[in-house]
Amino acid sequence: MKHKAVFLDRDDTLIEDPGYINHPSQVQLLPGAASSLAQLRRIGYRLVVVSNQSGVARGIVSEEGLAQIHHTLEKLLADEGAYLDAIYYCPFHPEGSIPKYRMESELRKPAPGMLLKAAKELDIDLSQSWMVGDSYRDVEAGKRAGCKTILINNPVKPVVKNPADPEPDRQAVNIREAVNIIRMFDQHHDSKPAAEHLSVQDISEVQVDMQNPKQTIAAETSRTTANAVKSQPVETAEPVREYPTANQTPQQERPPAAQRKPSARAETPLPRDTENLLNEVLIHLKAAYKLGRDDDFSIWMILAGACQIVAVGCLVVSFWFFLDSTRSAEHILIMIGFAAVLQLMTLTFFLMRNRN
Repeated sequence: MKHKAVFLDRDDTLIEDPGYINHPSQVQLLPGAASSLAQLRRIGYRLVVVSNQSGVARGIVSEEGLAQIHHTLEKLLADEGAYLDAIYYCPFHPEGSIPKYRMESELRKPAPGMLLKAAKELDIDLSQSWMVGDSYRDVEAGKRAGCKTILINNPVKPVVKNPADPEPDRQAVNIREAVNIIRMFDQHHDSKPAAEHLSVQDISEVQVDMQNPKQTIAAETSRTTANAVKSQPVETAEPVREYPTANQTPQQERPPAAQRKPSARAETPLPRDTENLLNEVLIHLKAAYKLGRDDDFSIWMILAGACQIVAVGCLVVSFWFFLDSTRSAEHILIMIGFAAVLQLMTLTFFLMRNRN
């Protein structure tokens, strides 16, 4: 069975790009890069870096130096629990100063050579894979290889689109958002087949508990399993114990399916539009539960909480100064000013958390 993968550009996607990196000390991970890659591995993706490195052809860095840079990148990721399956790079450029590397190459993006090579060597299904990068060269390489694509378009370094550039499937401001897009795509497509097996009657009986979607999902999964068994031929199906309905006590059991009269409700199915709507509700409930379960730890929330506590403390102190006749109005205003500044910092940290 072939594997799915996420192909990743290197500079300004995983690490900061100060120009041409020619020494391992210049390698700095972007915020959230390691944790984002770890999430992708947990949901079953292989991780492959594909990078144009014309600095080799221009004489800025040697292939040996590039190997040390990539070793440092892998070590920084491993220190935070993230691991790459492979790194592919293209050292060639038609305007290079080193004759050995002065050439056009099918490996150089926007050509898909590196992706095709990785797919062959690592047994990757390109149709189930993604290309993530910060340039339209990455998008074109991914599309030519048959992958879905995400363009990282950071407002700090906006990407300029030429008329001939292809449209990406999605856009993100950083690697974190790109990973969230991939997760949501997978969750939606994983949930869809399960919903398609539910009959109209099953969907009409769903009792959605918005406070506890986990119980709703578990109940509907049990109902789907029971229906799958009932759909087998009568002579081979095992008797299925069903949950009591509103008209039965827990001790009562319904008669076997072969002895029951056809349900009047089954003879009057819901309209097709209603069926589709209920299917979508169930899919989004499952996706919401999974996404909530996987929420990331955020340092911004810790900072926001700390500032909020100190701000409340400043207000308490200002009230105490107000009751103390030895304190001047200036002391009270200073403490209120501190509280106001800290409250603004709290809002700023909270907004930063949402942005990341």
